[in-house]
Amino acid sequence: MSIIISIIAAFIVTFILLPIIIKVSRSVDLLDAPDRRKIHRVSTPALGGIGIFMGFMVAVFMAVPLAELATLKFFLFGLIIIFFMGIRDDISSLMAKHKLLAQVFAAFLVVYFSDIRLTGFYGMFGIGEMPEWFSIPFTIFVLVGLTNSFNLIDGIDGLAGSIGILILSFFGWVFLTGGYYAYSVLCLSVVGSLFAFLLYNWNPSRVFMGDTGSMILGFIISSLAIMFINVAPGINLGYFEITSSVSVCIAALILPIFDTVRVFTIRFSNGKNPLDPDRNHLHHGLLKLGMNHAQTTVFLGLFNLLILFMALLLDPYLGNGSLMLIITAMCLGVTITLGYKLKRKGHLGKITSVSTKSTDLYISKSA
Repeated sequence: MSIIISIIAAFIVTFILLPIIIKVSRSVDLLDAPDRRKIHRVSTPALGGIGIFMGFMVAVFMAVPLAELATLKFFLFGLIIIFFMGIRDDISSLMAKHKLLAQVFAAFLVVYFSDIRLTGFYGMFGIGEMPEWFSIPFTIFVLVGLTNSFNLIDGIDGLAGSIGILILSFFGWVFLTGGYYAYSVLCLSVVGSLFAFLLYNWNPSRVFMGDTGSMILGFIISSLAIMFINVAPGINLGYFEITSSVSVCIAALILPIFDTVRVFTIRFSNGKNPLDPDRNHLHHGLLKLGMNHAQTTVFLGLFNLLILFMALLLDPYLGNGSLMLIITAMCLGVTITLGYKLKRKGHLGKITSVSTKSTDLYISKSA
């Protein structure tokens, strides 16, 4: 019952705060203005992440017992660092090195003090345990990379919020089934906040989550993804039992991971700086094929759900390595099909990169 209360509380707090945030942002002209590398055409408030964060925090402090809350203190402290860094960046852009420093420090708190870290490759391709001196920096690298992958998919109305709901609902279900109550509350409280946010962010959007929202969402999901990898093996989910937790986790996060790898690969192959923003993201391609924001969001959400469902079905019969090869093959199929359709419509050669100052390259918006 307390989990349901946390979801409702997160929804209500976020739902109440967002109109205030929108009004205040407009009154002081804190708006995300359109430019040639963005899709939206109307100046829009971009501090919706504040509402998501506040709804989530109220729900967590309401529903998680004090003893369990103490075990999450370093995770929450890291999240607060990401939150204030995101606000600062949304109001006045930070230099890349300052963003990276804040993210690495927040990730270090989670990995070193909360001991949420990758201890090995879990048998993938025959690789087992890794030494602690390698495990800690490797996990920090994964946390920072995944955090920024959500910033990259936050390019059209509703997309990042919808994918966040899908991933965190799945994680919350697994944690709840496995008896990890506090982590289930963490997941489902964010889900409640994101549902309220989508009421204002669905096309035509009245507010964006901004770097504040996309980074806290990415930081929460990446931290809980590592926790999932460590505890999910052996949890019986009724029709499903997770044994290949790495591959299932990657399947759950396939859209941000796939889109980031795909875009960076395209930029490398074109001789571009991989951090230069452009319009090569999956959502840009689907928009060029004639879909609107809502259709693109639903399509990509269903794609993510399909990959996850397929991974859960095949998991009992395949190991991490074989399952990863199948997931990779499916993603390559999507890339080839999308490229072929764009080429037929004459768009493939027209997707050009957008130059910015070098200090703005890291974690730059694609929308």
